Amino acid sequence: MFAKDRLKPVKIDQNEALLRGLDNNHPKIPLIEQDLKKRKAGFNGEKAVDYQLSFLTDKKYMIFNDLKLPLTPHHFQIDSLLFTPYYTLILEIKNISGTLTIDSEFNQLTKSFNGIETGFLDPIMQAQRQKLFLQRFFYDHNLIIPPIEYLVVISNPNTILKMANRQTLQPPYDKIIHAQNLIREISKLNSIYTEEKVTKKELRKIKKVLLNKHDTNFTSILNTYGINEDEIQRGVFCEICSKKMERVYGTWYCSSCKFSSKRAHQQKINDYFLLIKPFITNKELRKFLDLESRKTAEKILNSLNLKTTGTTKATTYHKEFH
Repeated sequence: MFAKDRLKPVKIDQNEALLRGLDNNHPKIPLIEQDLKKRKAGFNGEKAVDYQLSFLTDKKYMIFNDLKLPLTPHHFQIDSLLFTPYYTLILEIKNISGTLTIDSEFNQLTKSFNGIETGFLDPIMQAQRQKLFLQRFFYDHNLIIPPIEYLVVISNPNTILKMANRQTLQPPYDKIIHAQNLIREISKLNSIYTEEKVTKKELRKIKKVLLNKHDTNFTSILNTYGINEDEIQRGVFCEICSKKMERVYGTWYCSSCKFSSKRAHQQKINDYFLLIKPFITNKELRKFLDLESRKTAEKILNSLNLKTTGTTKATTYHKEFH
């Protein structure tokens, strides 16, 4: 059923790594914390929708979560894509609290929560754009294009939906639904689309193309915030008191609180891969961990069981993201 599972977004890990790596007084900290909160809320909302989708046990359903597909010269992303031999359904998932008022005249969504109003892009227009992108993607890859439907799914059951100056949601805004109504809407589509448009062989081809074309390439979070690599603190820091540690006979030692650890470098190295780039050399590791010994750095890198390219001093260690 789930052809592609939903994993924790790398952007969340990158935000967390950035908060660990920057000085506590860095001016971008409040913005990063705010973005991290939004991304965690969005991920939790998507998981709430996944729970609803888990009730679709029929083998005719093929669900791809969090797809990022190429469309020259850019990419487009779909929160969830439900595929059947009869139709395809795009799900644009929103985890927004409060009262949502849809203004069709200005193509705007307004959230009212705790006395504060916030404007958002029209989610229906977002879903319609994704539909056009998906149609073009199928065309570019010589895939059969089944009927494509879309829904905007509000994951928070307490969110109130209403139209500006109207009592009920009018088309196409009736495609904005709460997550608990998702299965009912899918049942409606099942009754509308009864003719098989895609064979099992073609479905296997579509699955293969979607999974192979899903983009897992590294995206720099530093560029997102306009932060220079040199602003990331060098060295290994104590998990107890946050003071800088030193390497003493194969162990990281904190002279401030006397805490010691043999593996304190692991989080720091993983943060390097999340923040700087998904590969590292011995020289780069020594600089990032503030180490002097090339031999110590080599021993640490070899213990990580990473894919390598090159030999001797030119050896590069690679981290793979999914």
